This record gives sequence, C-alpha cells and structure tokens, in this order.
Amino acid sequence: MSTPATGPDDLGAEFPDRGAMKVAMTQFLAAAGHADAAASDAPARSAEAWADELLSGYQTDPATILECTFDELDGDLVTLSSIPFVSVCSHHVLPFFGQAHVAYLPGERLLGLGRMEELVYCLSRRLQLQERLGQEIAAHLADGVGARGAACVLEAEHLCVFARGKRQRGPVARTTAFAGDLRDDRDFRQQCLALLGGFVADATRIEERGQ
Repeated sequence: MSTPATGPDDLGAEFPDRGAMKVAMTQFLAAAGHADAAASDAPARSAEAWADELLSGYQTDPATILECTFDELDGDLVTLSSIPFVSVCSHHVLPFFGQAHVAYLPGERLLGLGRMEELVYCLSRRLQLQERLGQEIAAHLADGVGARGAACVLEAEHLCVFARGKRQRGPVARTTAFAGDLRDDRDFRQQCLALLGGFVADATRIEERGQ
C-alpha cells in the first residue's frame, strides 16, 4: 500500500497559532496601506477564520477519523462522489475549491460514508497542492482501513488562476490519485473512474497516449 505523505503538513497541536496570525495580519494590512483596518478588529477576525476554518485540518489526526470501522469480507467497490471542499494553495496562499470523488476496495473492514467525507475535510483544510491532496486522501484511505485499493478524483477552481491578471473564472483542474489495486489494475481503475462520474473516457485517452 501507499504511505500517506508526511512533511510540513504534519504539525503539532500548537498550530495554527492564532495570536501570531493576528500579528501577521496587522502587519499585512498596514503594509497594504490600510492602517485603519489594521487598528480595528479585522486582524483578529481574519486570524480566527484562518485558524478555526481554513487551516483547521491541522488540529485533527486523519488516523482518528479512520478508527471507526466495521467488519466486512470481500467487499465490492465503495464510492462517494461530489464531496464539496475548500483548501488553500501553498504556492500563493489563496483558496481553491471544488468537489472530491472518493472510492476504495474494502479489505476486511468497511468505513462509514460520513468518515470518508470527514477525511476529505480534514486533509483539505490545510495548506495544500491539489495533486498532493488527492494523493493523501487515497493513501490514508487505503492504509487507514486496510483497503485493497483507493482512489481520489478532484475537480477544483483555483483563485490563484482566475483572480490574477485579466483571467476569467472558468478553468477547472482535474487530478487523479490511486493506491493499491486501483493503481495497479487497469480494469479496476476504469470501473472506479466510471462510477465516480464519467472520467473513464478521458482517463482512457490519457493512458493510450502514454503507451
């Protein structure tokens, strides 16, 4: 199985630091020429939004979400589509948002559908890259419940794309991530993509170009 990605996203309980964020936002507003806003309660409100919402995923260990399972032998593919998420790009520190489509092949345990949604929420509410977010969801899901395989398809719009320059809103980035049998077995993978929302045609063309 794949190993969940680790690194700067694995922070301790002391983060996010709301006090430090308030100081930083005060400095940011002053540097942007908004001294009045810097002297108001705007920095505190901003720090609260970042610490308690946009980066709240750091305060939850994904492993705890996956602890509540029930026994199941030889289960078929389980999918959950159109899970809304909001995350923050670690390159520009701007939001990206969209839908996650998640699937796994159970081994000896099943995970509640609500837990799949919680996993997406936990991992998305961190500084992320879309590609890495999908990989982390698939890897945690595969390893956390002993699944034979897992997959994650993400569709997202990025504020760093359409809010900069004269670009317009509209482009949607799609990424796929696979683990275990859903990575190694093409038939399983195609079945999974079809169930997750019609990605099978695009995926087939991509694979054929790569052969």
